[in-house]
Amino acid sequence: MGSEGKLAISLVGLDHLAGQLRSIKRRMDDTGNFKRELGHDELGASRAFDALQEFLDGWKDGRKEIDNGIDGAAKQAGDIVEKFTKLDLDLKNQLEKGRK
Repeated sequence: MGSEGKLAISLVGLDHLAGQLRSIKRRMDDTGNFKRELGHDELGASRAFDALQEFLDGWKDGRKEIDNGIDGAAKQAGDIVEKFTKLDLDLKNQLEKGRK
């Protein structure tokens, strides 16, 4: 098989993924603002507000774990992009040095 032993990583894709993960985390963080900005009057029936309140209270329970996972994945993706970019540049410089 022609692809054995070849590693290919889309650095652009990983960098894009890291940005998307950070964007998701920001939007998740904004759900707390939503709760603070709305009251019974804005949602109509008090049951709707109570249901939203219950959901957001449950949402908080798992958020720390989710936040840590997203932060970790975004950092790892960013680190991979940074390290492979540096490695690529170092290898390029070594090749150019060997040609002189």
